[in-house]
Amino acid sequence: MQQMFRCVVVLIVCGVVGLAGCAGKTPPSFPPIAETPPVVTPLPHRTDSDAVLAWASEERVMVVVDKTCGTLNLYQYGRLLKTYPAVFGRKPGKKIHEGDQRTPSGLYMIIDKGLHNRWSRFMRLDYPNENDRLLYRKNVTDGKVPKRADGYAGLGGAIGIHGTDNEAFNRARINWTLGCISLLNKDVQELYRLAPVGTLVYIKD
Repeated sequence: MQQMFRCVVVLIVCGVVGLAGCAGKTPPSFPPIAETPPVVTPLPHRTDSDAVLAWASEERVMVVVDKTCGTLNLYQYGRLLKTYPAVFGRKPGKKIHEGDQRTPSGLYMIIDKGLHNRWSRFMRLDYPNENDRLLYRKNVTDGKVPKRADGYAGLGGAIGIHGTDNEAFNRARINWTLGCISLLNKDVQELYRLAPVGTLVYIKD
């Protein structure tokens, strides 16, 4: 029940993040992640809304992925700790069905982590979740899901955050994945250390 309440609260306030722009920012420097919330000194100047997330102040680690800006932002107790360049699925928009080469949008959680021979690290998300299943059924009704010989295309799965086997694509900001979020290998290795299983990941368009 505690985890469910936590996810519901974050879902309610996630829309606030969408108000932030894509202007490049140098994130403030913060101490290493600790088990208990650090004492935060109020900033002496106005801070952009995406540098401080008041609604995530009790989350030891929180990830916000911005598909429009091409970034993955790592927060510590609601404060921006790191920003990584990221690339996504080959087609824009919200994921609708398996094989559409789109990255899903919504609130997810890292449910598994491991080393990967091709992509250095892989952090699996809990896609599809209940919201995805509800949306999928609506899309089937609306005729947005293609039919196949054995029925409709499914929801898909195995969506996560991983590295790359062609960093030139990532550096050129080419969206090349089949729906996952790809970082440079040095960045995914750092994120792998900082974001434990159970970390919430909010993906916005």
